[in-house]
Amino acid sequence: MKMKLGERCLALLTNSRQLHGLVLGAAMALGSPAGARAQAQPAASGTPATTGPTPAERALGLLKPVADKLSSAKAFRFKIESMVEVPSPVGQMIDYFFNTEVEAERPNKIFARKRGDGPAFDVYCDGKKFSGVDEKLGLYAEMDAPATFDQLIPSVMEKTGMYFPFADVLYSDVYGTLTKGLTHAYWVDKSTVGGVECDHLAFAAPGLEWQIWVGPEKDPLPRRLAVTYVGMERQPRFLVTFSDWSIKSDISARRFEFKKPSDARLIEFRPLMRKEQ
Repeated sequence: MKMKLGERCLALLTNSRQLHGLVLGAAMALGSPAGARAQAQPAASGTPATTGPTPAERALGLLKPVADKLSSAKAFRFKIESMVEVPSPVGQMIDYFFNTEVEAERPNKIFARKRGDGPAFDVYCDGKKFSGVDEKLGLYAEMDAPATFDQLIPSVMEKTGMYFPFADVLYSDVYGTLTKGLTHAYWVDKSTVGGVECDHLAFAAPGLEWQIWVGPEKDPLPRRLAVTYVGMERQPRFLVTFSDWSIKSDISARRFEFKKPSDARLIEFRPLMRKEQ
């Protein structure tokens, strides 16, 4: 069963020496059900109700082609710029910024390179092995890879503590993942992200509120994602901006192959939340 976004911690910048700090960010598992409710303003007294779609229907209708395009893509690449809030030892919320390059091919191949605040690392999955490497520290870890992203993502989260801010675009049913458990759906307005005119959509599920900016009908892809964990203390947030999308199926298999640095030392993946002995 896929974890809900509100159930995932925002621990991003922990001890990279054991690769339980190999964290790509808070994951993007969003929710939503049949019967999502929009908080639209009621019609004024004596004013006929409109016959067009409700704000909830409009939001879900705009989300679906984006999700369907991602679900049907055999392979794709993109970049993200991320900001995540993490509580400091004294309680103040601290903002961390990082960039990630991603290339993926269904059913389970992926390459991701994370740079910026916190540890710099790469992850690879060639269909058989999932590997993470911190070349600066000269450390790497490996585990057997399940056959599909639907199995790989939760397995990696459980066994290694890695969190992916782009996880839901990898699932076989992106729309079903994004629309599970919603209590609210709303079309906000038109907005521009990276020079692309987008529809700004807002959603909510127990414990979290999230917004997504999706591209136009001719290029329906996610451009920005913002999440607030309203069910957690201090209500931490994260923001992801997508760019350089390419939906194609000609990614070289060598891109997903991990080649161990000559002086790197093999260590074990450790669950993120396991306490040190």
